[in-house]
Amino acid sequence: MVKTLGEITTELTQNVLEPAKAEANIILQNAHKEAEKIIAAAQLEDQKIREKTKKEIENLKKQMGIDLETACRNFIITLEERLEKVVVDPVIEEAVKPVIDDRQFLETMILEVLAGYLHRVGKEHHIEVLLPAEKKRELETWFMEKFRHKISHQLDVRFTDKISFGFKIGVAGEGSHVNFTEGLIQVFSEFCSPRFRKYFFPERSYKK
Repeated sequence: MVKTLGEITTELTQNVLEPAKAEANIILQNAHKEAEKIIAAAQLEDQKIREKTKKEIENLKKQMGIDLETACRNFIITLEERLEKVVVDPVIEEAVKPVIDDRQFLETMILEVLAGYLHRVGKEHHIEVLLPAEKKRELETWFMEKFRHKISHQLDVRFTDKISFGFKIGVAGEGSHVNFTEGLIQVFSEFCSPRFRKYFFPERSYKK
């Protein structure tokens, strides 16, 4: 039986075109759904990235704030210490040095310190005293004529240009000495520093 053109067209439409169209619709719907999933996942990832970036920025700001605060605090402390050294040390030195340079005071001080030092380290040690080279002419005669009559212990007295005032005392050969030169300035400066800070710096800066 010969089919008419209309029958062939109808058959093609029903058996081929319509199933193909339905399949295409299904594929298109699935593609839309997959695209929506991809978009949703991308949006979620974007949100996570934004939140992570925001947290990182906040943490960075906090850390920068901490670092800046620390840097400022350290700068203030350093500035205070330098100012303290520039102001306190010269004032202390100006007040202390003339007293120590006084011959009578220096002689008395050496005798007192030496007696205490010998008591602490024992008379079996060889003791040396270091004095400013510029004081040699002034003190050498005293050491030779008067001092040795008061101290029976063996003693080396050396004059050196490494000391500008006062004296140092120690066991010979050990290389370490008790410092009664710049050391006195440091002791008095440390004593006066809290009072200096109290009057010249805010309370928070000198609290330990």
